[in-house]
Amino acid sequence: MSPGWRNNLILLIILGMTGGGLWWADSRENAKESADKEARAISPIRAEAVTSLEFRDNTGETFTIAKENNGWQITKPTPLRTSSDAVLGLLEILSKSYEKKITDTITDATAFGLTTPTARLKVQDANHAERLILVGGTAPAATKKRYLALGEKGPVVLIDDKELTKLLQKSDMLRDKHLAKTQAIDLTAITVTRPSQGAIQVAKTNDDRWDLKRPLEDRADDNRLRAWSFALTSSSGTQFRTITPTGDPDWIIALTTAKGETETIPIYKIKEENLALRPGEPDGLSLPRYIIEELDKSPMDLVAMRPVASKAEINGIKLESAGKTLEAEKKEGVWTNSAWSTLEEMLTQDAHRGDAPRQGEAWLTITLGAGDQARVYPVHKDEKHTWISPPGRPVSLELTPLQAENLTQAAQSLLNPPEEKKSP
Repeated sequence: MSPGWRNNLILLIILGMTGGGLWWADSRENAKESADKEARAISPIRAEAVTSLEFRDNTGETFTIAKENNGWQITKPTPLRTSSDAVLGLLEILSKSYEKKITDTITDATAFGLTTPTARLKVQDANHAERLILVGGTAPAATKKRYLALGEKGPVVLIDDKELTKLLQKSDMLRDKHLAKTQAIDLTAITVTRPSQGAIQVAKTNDDRWDLKRPLEDRADDNRLRAWSFALTSSSGTQFRTITPTGDPDWIIALTTAKGETETIPIYKIKEENLALRPGEPDGLSLPRYIIEELDKSPMDLVAMRPVASKAEINGIKLESAGKTLEAEKKEGVWTNSAWSTLEEMLTQDAHRGDAPRQGEAWLTITLGAGDQARVYPVHKDEKHTWISPPGRPVSLELTPLQAENLTQAAQSLLNPPEEKKSP
């Protein structure tokens, strides 16, 4: 073994020993810091171990909250729907550590702002172990620090004010403000009763599509129905108000699931507020205007907007207008003229909106298929609008301005082609 190689080996061993020593020192320091932080823990009971809690805010309102299979539930003084996320935020204080201990025993509650605590939280675990936390006043010498009592008699500790943000919330913040308890994915039927406008009712079919049932029976637009059902079930109110209903509700939502369970929510318009009286709750949830707009939605905004479901249903097209007739078929999936492709595109795109069936003589008739399988689509026009009426449906579909323009140009180019110029 050469001297140079031996020296390198010795240096490598020294470096390894030095690195190991540094790692050991860092590990020891980290363990010391961890043990010190644990010794200053606000609570020996962690949030995941809590099975029930009592919370009182600075207005004196007290809630008892219990853990249930599906999250958290306010049980006293009145069972109320509860925001599990808000409760977990409330319990975050249990995992915090205080900065320093001020005193082991409270001899003068006034000195620490604990005569009437700003908030009071008592938690209990499955073994009935408890921890009481009282939020006191701001420490005079440190405006961003606050006193915390860990028990009725102390000790009193000091903690950064920002660690208490979620503990200092109002009791109402613990309540679930979603309009409905039912999830959109579980729905099989929706009924919105509107005494001044009539009811809208939709139901899911066996093949997982949606159909309109009232005020007309028609296919529904699945995408629009999903958005509508999600808006009704997932939208949230803003605050709770005392409500004394007089007369009939202005709207009633009935949400039915595959289990046959129906959640019914009456909504009252009182002065400038719209208040939902959710099942089993004593007060009304104030709703933003956009939820009312969803409740007032026209059924014509929910019908299936596509005249033809897919291009696979179109193999040939016949046009009839003003005594002229022209027809063509796709050959190997290709049209002989781009104008036929334009018509196919229009027929398989969503229209602008549904409307009452158009009456009178059609400007243009589009026929798909032949014989007993023929499907006739009358097209009506006025100065501003163009409608197409799918066969067997109780609606006409108003085309978008671009669709109307493309249809007009395609039909005219096919039925009234420009004359070829004769050579001299």
